[in-house]
Amino acid sequence: MLASVLLSSVPHCFTGTDDGDHRPGADGDAAARLVSALGGRGAVRVVTQVHGARVVGAAGAGLDVEADAIVCTEPGVVVAVRVADCVPILLAAPRGVAAVHAGWRGTAADIARSALLALCEAAECDPSEVRGAIGPCICGRCYEVGDDVIRAVSRVAPGGSWRVGERNVDLGEANAAILSAEGVTIDRLHHCTRCGSGFWSHRRDGAASGRQVGAIRL
Repeated sequence: MLASVLLSSVPHCFTGTDDGDHRPGADGDAAARLVSALGGRGAVRVVTQVHGARVVGAAGAGLDVEADAIVCTEPGVVVAVRVADCVPILLAAPRGVAAVHAGWRGTAADIARSALLALCEAAECDPSEVRGAIGPCICGRCYEVGDDVIRAVSRVAPGGSWRVGERNVDLGEANAAILSAEGVTIDRLHHCTRCGSGFWSHRRDGAASGRQVGAIRL
């Protein structure tokens, strides 16, 4: 498990292949181990991710719910998102946390900003009070895309630091730029899921790929 120094005061982690396959039903003990590692209680709150911009509260989370971010203000409850190249984002406010899943469609739909605003409303804080960590995801060198993706991301991500050459996009950097522009202090864990080792990658392994998680609790 990996963790961000910036969020060292908040129980959280980003898992890898050694921490189990977090696809539903793939590893029956993976979720329990995650809760134990974070000192949480109850079941991990997850949703069915659909590459959109819907944000739900932890009380309304579940596999029967389609969303891409979960906000929680209840101490002890672990919220998590599953990824295998997409960007896992963890946000921590003084009285709340959020877990966010951002693929290119979610990034273009502004899921990071939507989750931030929902967290600030629930935790009654300003974006400048929020800290964030972006976990292992596919790097810009490995993520070649079409013009449609570049145009879609450019509509929400400020600056050009997320462009890598003519055909590649760094989604982690795009989401960092979005959140930084709102006043959030961001830490990035620069591990590529595709060309690095120890991570699941859908672009590398296809349908056989498992899932790692980004998880956090208040």
